[in-house]
Amino acid sequence: MVVLLLALLAICTSGCYVNKASVDPFSYAPQGSNCYWKPDCQASLLACREEDECTEIPSDKDVLSLGEVLDIAFINNPQTRISWARARQAAAEYGRSQSTAFPEITGDFFYTHSRTAYLASQVEQSQNVMMETLIINDQRTWGPQGHVTYTILDFGQRRYTSEAARYALYFADYTHNRGLQSLIELITTDYYNYLYEKKQLEANEADLANAEETLEAADLGLEMGARDISDVLQARTAALQAEIQLSEQRKKVNTAYSFLLDNMGLPATAKIKLQKLPFVDPESATLPPLDDYLETAMQCRPDLLASRATVESTEMSLKAAKRQWVPVVDYSLDVGRTYFNGGFHDNYDYTSTFTVSMPIFTGFYIRNSIKLAQAKVEESEADLKKVELAVIREVSDSYYNVGVGFTTLKAAIRFLKAAEEQYRVALSQYKAGTNTILDVTTAQASLFDARATQAEAIQQWFVSLATLTYTAGIISKNVEEIP
Repeated sequence: MVVLLLALLAICTSGCYVNKASVDPFSYAPQGSNCYWKPDCQASLLACREEDECTEIPSDKDVLSLGEVLDIAFINNPQTRISWARARQAAAEYGRSQSTAFPEITGDFFYTHSRTAYLASQVEQSQNVMMETLIINDQRTWGPQGHVTYTILDFGQRRYTSEAARYALYFADYTHNRGLQSLIELITTDYYNYLYEKKQLEANEADLANAEETLEAADLGLEMGARDISDVLQARTAALQAEIQLSEQRKKVNTAYSFLLDNMGLPATAKIKLQKLPFVDPESATLPPLDDYLETAMQCRPDLLASRATVESTEMSLKAAKRQWVPVVDYSLDVGRTYFNGGFHDNYDYTSTFTVSMPIFTGFYIRNSIKLAQAKVEESEADLKKVELAVIREVSDSYYNVGVGFTTLKAAIRFLKAAEEQYRVALSQYKAGTNTILDVTTAQASLFDARATQAEAIQQWFVSLATLTYTAGIISKNVEEIP
């Protein structure tokens, strides 16, 4: 009867989560590689789930600076939340690794009811006959019990295991820091790319205005009989080309805007206003020597520090693996009180045990564990060397790009001034009848190119500076320590 009741109870409780997947699991998967999976009622609820958090979209009346854009990205970009959660997981793992340094204490309460029967034989004295009697033993015992287990000595195995977890935590923390820097570098690049596209749009609008001005001059010359129709057609072609470039540039502006919003963690439908691409006087810019940036990168690059933490973690794991051979001294204590039928009890009972254990043969498991740990150390050291070389290369390349951007920007400024003067002179001469429409369109094309070149040079200058800051890891230093 008791067995039947227990079986019925097990069936009832298991019915809370057991379904036909136990006998037909494929019914919960697509029926074929070319079939669309039809969700059940519970899966359909996922489509109706509301967002856990509403993204806070800034007002479109405020003009945002780069710093404000970065603040929004830090709050809304999910990648930083992922790295933060992983760092917290590693912190919890480190905390859990230290639990072995404390005694493990557990308590329980037991209740046992047993009913046993046996035959007892005895001799009846009066009749000298062997009699058998069935004796029923109905026994109930209960009481609290406490258990204490503690490893007294393991020659550093627990400590080195915990230290390995600590350096694994450092790896996760530095990886999170690098993720923040990567987000800053990404948003900065997107920010200046969008401002560049906007600047280029303004340049295309100015190009169209110049092309229309040239077309008006050609039309006026045709009306006065000083020019023929070919001049008008050539000027009109240039104006139409400028109009097409303006339309294409509007598309590029929208694309750059969408990329920026996406990386900021905002929907593409959000409306924000940004500052214009600032003008930079390259003559006032100074750049410290390359060695300063290399030294800073070696001290502050989070990915480099994370690789160093990985080396330390694998070395600690190797030390812990080597100590699997040493003896371990454990102590355990079980204490409690047991009650019996009739109100009797044993007052208290305990078992105190000291244990010294040492592996003698484990099927080469420990030996191979040490080899595995050693191989991981070698891998982490090689990876650290790889990261160091990559840091040096990245800092050197970005430093060189800043120098190139510096030279390009200065040349672009002079190029635009010369192109503007050339166009004004060519247009004036054309109106005076001393040159041809070809001279004007050539000067006009040079002016268009100069405007685009200067906008691109300004963008590349800012982006190269941001990249140098990113590759050198300067973001992680205090402001007063930045060279």
